[in-house]
Amino acid sequence: MLKINQFKILYLILSISFLLLLNVTDISANESWSLKGTLINGSDNITLSNHIVILHVSINEQIVEYSTESNKDGIFYFNDLNHPSDSMIGISSIFQGVLYGKDLGLISNQIDDILLTVYKASDNSNNISISSSTIMFTSVNRSQNTIWVLELSKINNNSNVTFKPNPDKPMSIIRYGLPQNYIDLMIDSDMIGVEFVAIDKGFGILGNIYPGEHQLLFTYGIKYENSDYTFKRNNQFELENFRIISENTLDLYLNEFDYQSTTTEVNDKSYDLIEINNIPKGKLIEIDFKNLPKPSLFDQLSNYFKSLDIGWILSIVFLVFSTLIISKILITKRNTNYL
Repeated sequence: MLKINQFKILYLILSISFLLLLNVTDISANESWSLKGTLINGSDNITLSNHIVILHVSINEQIVEYSTESNKDGIFYFNDLNHPSDSMIGISSIFQGVLYGKDLGLISNQIDDILLTVYKASDNSNNISISSSTIMFTSVNRSQNTIWVLELSKINNNSNVTFKPNPDKPMSIIRYGLPQNYIDLMIDSDMIGVEFVAIDKGFGILGNIYPGEHQLLFTYGIKYENSDYTFKRNNQFELENFRIISENTLDLYLNEFDYQSTTTEVNDKSYDLIEINNIPKGKLIEIDFKNLPKPSLFDQLSNYFKSLDIGWILSIVFLVFSTLIISKILITKRNTNYL
């Protein structure tokens, strides 16, 4: 009995030691960190005092948040943070209803003081312009009567004030007009916190436009019916540089502008290039296409059958087949009765 009790005691001691070792390992994985930063009002180029700043710490796909307030000099502190050295961090602050944030990377890499810049907000869009807009007509699908388009637009906020659309004025948002018969629209952007909403004949950007340049990329198809087609675009803002890139096989013209068509290389392929500078706000851009390819008779028949609802086709086939069988049964029965 004594030996058994000794083994039990030894087992208990080893188990407790193992658990303590695990706890020590967990505690040692966390280190103590302190962060210091400055909150700046970029519109007036001064520090922002008595304002809330949030620290976001990402640990194993979980987010822990801390809040602090900047002092009279705009300086903020986060002290005694116990987290592993590989924790990812970021900071954010809301100023005049607009969210500003900054990814800082690993908590262990924070050597210099942190700077977070916020801006005043306004619904005045006078400082918004399109620094460049490129429309690339990538290809034409003859069988589908479709022109495929890729557009790259660079939106520039030329001020030190964030553009915040007025929620009571839906037309104050940045808008992009599209042809009435467009299909398969896809949009991508480097703008933070915005949404894209469908509007009449196009889409709008629902969100804030921070100072600086932002990129917008979108693709879509245009369905055309005749061999001639006119692409129209009305500029909401001043357009500093406008480029049209198209395949050499496309016959297109830019109306009411003086230009000379040149060539450019895209992915080792030669394309036609039209380039215009300084197009004023509200100017209508019209691009005429001539001699667009028309689908062949086979393409038209194929498109027609593809457009049919397979459910209705099966129902009609079933109805016809059932009618034929019933008719045959009735005729056979009638002939039998006659005999």
